[in-house]
Amino acid sequence: MTDIASMELSADQLARSAGRIDRLRARLVDAGVSAMIIDHEIDIWYLTGFVGHDATLIIGPDTAAILCDARYEEYLNPWKHGGVHEVRIGPRQDAHRMILSVAEAGGIDRLGFQSEHMTVGRLKALQDGVPGVEFIETTGHLLALRMLKDAHEVAIIEQCIDIQQRALETMLGRMRLGMTELEFTAGLEYEMRMLGATGAGFDPIVASGPNSSVIHHMPCDRRIGEGPLLIDWGARLDGYCSDMTRTFSVGVPDALHAELYDIVLAAQLAAIEACRPGADCAAVDAVAREIIAGHGYGDQFPHGLGHGLGMEVHESPGFSVKQSGVLLEPGMVMTVEPGIYLPGVGGVRIEDDVLITEDGHRVLSTMDKSPASVPLDGRA
Repeated sequence: MTDIASMELSADQLARSAGRIDRLRARLVDAGVSAMIIDHEIDIWYLTGFVGHDATLIIGPDTAAILCDARYEEYLNPWKHGGVHEVRIGPRQDAHRMILSVAEAGGIDRLGFQSEHMTVGRLKALQDGVPGVEFIETTGHLLALRMLKDAHEVAIIEQCIDIQQRALETMLGRMRLGMTELEFTAGLEYEMRMLGATGAGFDPIVASGPNSSVIHHMPCDRRIGEGPLLIDWGARLDGYCSDMTRTFSVGVPDALHAELYDIVLAAQLAAIEACRPGADCAAVDAVAREIIAGHGYGDQFPHGLGHGLGMEVHESPGFSVKQSGVLLEPGMVMTVEPGIYLPGVGGVRIEDDVLITEDGHRVLSTMDKSPASVPLDGRA
């Protein structure tokens, strides 16, 4: 939807929004809170399909009110006329007045707020600026809803994966010795946009040589030469993102790099095999961790095995020792990304996006990851 003048919300979009709002209402009733104020941009986007800066959403028993300023007035026309959302436009300095007006119209005297996103300053301003309304701390409601993806969401994530894989294949074919990490990163982001992405899902990691041992390396002007090349990247489309990592060898890999790659790949494949409904997230993490530790590299795998994926690149739940008792459910999309990192030498990480299904799992990413398929040959 690029032409604002002709933009409208489809019946499917309105139904999706109404269904998500109703599911949130049900959770609030169970928690003893009849209404909620939502400021987190991603959560507003998830619930309504609208994304804009400085917006507020109020969900009550009979209302779903989007409060925003005039920057988005024309853009919000489809929401005004869709029959699901109320839209109120006013200056940002009148936000408290608009909130109070919605509360009074809906008979709302208690508003839940998202403790994971609300700042102390924002809460104090609301308490002072919206008299007669009690603000109640809540947590995790939107995280729980967003954790389970429907078929529509999974299809978008798969589009993101297709885009990012094709973009990387293009850039690998274009890469030459001496290209900098920054140049490769810029080309990768450009190719993803040219293939239809709205942008990168996050700042890509392109780490060559010893830089590949830095888990969240920021690409720099280091020139890519022979040795390991770790690329952690993803695309964004329609609010959703993907997240993969591949580690290549520029030129013939030395014996150590080949050994590390084989260990990490074995750990990843075993962990993916353990992904199924009812599996404990800490137990899945342990599958990969035990394989890596068994080869003597346990201390060189210092991060969790993976995380949920959706509208944000890091969502709940996670694969880590801290997630004992958290069980996988159908509809979760998880990353599985073990790694080994040797400072000053280099590292290996392999990451795929995995959908938990009713009877097991489905790996959404399809790019080959066998060592024999490395498409780089050290050409100048």
